[in-house]
Amino acid sequence: MRFRIDRILLIGIITLFVAACGKDPSGDIAFKRGEVPDEVFEDFVTQETDSGRAKWKLTAPLANRYNAKNLVLMDKPKIEFYGDGGELQTTLTSDKGEYYENTRDMLAYGNVVVVSIDGDVLETDSLLWVNARDKIISNCFVKLTRGKDVITGIGLECDHDLSSVDIKENVKATIIEEEESQDE
Repeated sequence: MRFRIDRILLIGIITLFVAACGKDPSGDIAFKRGEVPDEVFEDFVTQETDSGRAKWKLTAPLANRYNAKNLVLMDKPKIEFYGDGGELQTTLTSDKGEYYENTRDMLAYGNVVVVSIDGDVLETDSLLWVNARDKIISNCFVKLTRGKDVITGIGLECDHDLSSVDIKENVKATIIEEEESQDE
């Protein structure tokens, strides 16, 4: 009986190992197509500055660079956007990201969340941040939460700090009016 339990346990471990071997260790699309990155980074960091002030800073715990495509594929990217005075304004996170080195644009996908310092939260499946225009664009379902108010729709264009948001289609809103406090 002991031999049978050990054999079943061994078969289970081998099955798990074989299943894990078939998984893409980096999770990126290029790896699935058989492409090998030119460089692999742990704790990837890049940023853009203007006159010594940070405009944005992009980090990722793991990134693969493909030089011929000017492309960096990232796991769990995080980009922080800064104001003219160098203050943090917004943080964008996602499961995966593609950073295009020639344009400095970033495609974020998988549980994309953008949080402003004012507490506004934008959620979507994917979005593109266009560096030259300093705009966030999405063609997916989006949800914007401002305090207790929630606005949803399809497609969006907004500033990186979520100050000006244009939701394109099927806009629905739930607005919660706050009760006025009465001083007695």
